[in-house]
Amino acid sequence: MRLALASVDPNLFHLDWDRTFEVLAAIVVLSMIVERALSLLFENRKLIDKFSGTGTKELIAFFVSALVCFFWDFDAVSMIVLREETTRLGELITAGVIAGGSKGSIKLFRDVLKFRSGAYEESLQLKQGGDADDGGEGPPPAKKKAAAKKNA
Repeated sequence: MRLALASVDPNLFHLDWDRTFEVLAAIVVLSMIVERALSLLFENRKLIDKFSGTGTKELIAFFVSALVCFFWDFDAVSMIVLREETTRLGELITAGVIAGGSKGSIKLFRDVLKFRSGAYEESLQLKQGGDADDGGEGPPPAKKKAAAKKNA
């Protein structure tokens, strides 16, 4: 027995561009909201070095984005291709886009626009071999103290 599959005429498919742009705008806004909400955690002076280079921030951003998408049934894929219902898979894909967008907005603000928190700026300067008080010039504070004791 052969299953009969209903064929869909590809000429009937079209994108509703107004809806698509509204969905993309919502993704951008949600990315910014998630990024700003998580900045309290990610820019904490005590945690900034702990999260650096571990991939933990990205997982947390994805988890928070997934919670937002699940709670509000936000499935960008289903909204763009005009599906009648949202799906968990679509919500997960949307969460990934939002989480990736929040990482992109962090990069935009920090690297391009030079908007940085004091904690992030201090951490960056310490990694570059200076401390926050001298504008990034000179050795870290521990080495300065040792040098001062040696010269005294």
